[in-house]
Amino acid sequence: MTQTPTARKVDQAGLKVGQAATIILLLAAFILNSWLLVAVVAVSQLLGALDVPYAPFRLLYKAVLLPAGVLKPRPEPDNPQPHRFAMLVGAIFNGTAALFLLAGLPAAGWVLVWVVIILANLNFWFNLCLGCLMYYQLNRFGVPGFTAAKLPH
Repeated sequence: MTQTPTARKVDQAGLKVGQAATIILLLAAFILNSWLLVAVVAVSQLLGALDVPYAPFRLLYKAVLLPAGVLKPRPEPDNPQPHRFAMLVGAIFNGTAALFLLAGLPAAGWVLVWVVIILANLNFWFNLCLGCLMYYQLNRFGVPGFTAAKLPH
């Protein structure tokens, strides 16, 4: 069942911090050949997807960057669920990548990492969230659990 669109707000600056942190940390993981750094990103994305207050990228934004005046909140009408779904997809990709890297399958692991890097860049630079688009398509098709409908522009 599709919910009627409502005027919820999502802090777009906070989302950008998570995307930037994901890109930077995954590039560092690739350069350093670190499965552990990939796993750290996966856990950080999972905690963000679960909307826990101590999610690392959220803490970076709210406890460091906002108080330092580096960024200002940019709340806009939006649904948080598609963004959380996109973070969950990233967490699954990165968690699987870390397991592949640990299992001695670097090609498979790094391909998954690069998929996340590319998708995070699309979102960061062009506001194109493919995970969000997936979420809204699942909502449109009436898949249970995907209850937030796309807000009108």
